[in-house]
Amino acid sequence: MHKRFLAALVAVGALAGCAQTTQTTQTNRADLLDQPIDCATADIDIAALEAAIPGAGERAAAGVRLVVPVARIAGRVRGELDDRREIASGRTEEDLRARIAEIEAACPAASASATPTATVTQG
Repeated sequence: MHKRFLAALVAVGALAGCAQTTQTTQTNRADLLDQPIDCATADIDIAALEAAIPGAGERAAAGVRLVVPVARIAGRVRGELDDRREIASGRTEEDLRARIAEIEAACPAASASATPTATVTQG
């Protein structure tokens, strides 16, 4: 009984730490989306947006935190449940990619230099 309580306490602590990271990351993503388009910094903005796109691991972790009861309750208490849903569903990635497209449309020179091109060599 004592071992289960200790394990549960460690799990809640670990989930609380993950929740803080999720909130900070989502706040940073929101800040990136709210910035006005500036063609002088478009390349940097596009790179930052691409780096902020959640990876498969982050999406999977957000999905797990939505179904594990303790993590779900912790997310609701901290006000992060909607952020987790948006990450797990792919909505966050869609928003970031849409912003990249807006910047590329407004600053055509930035889209040419920000998108890496592959070089094919014939041998």
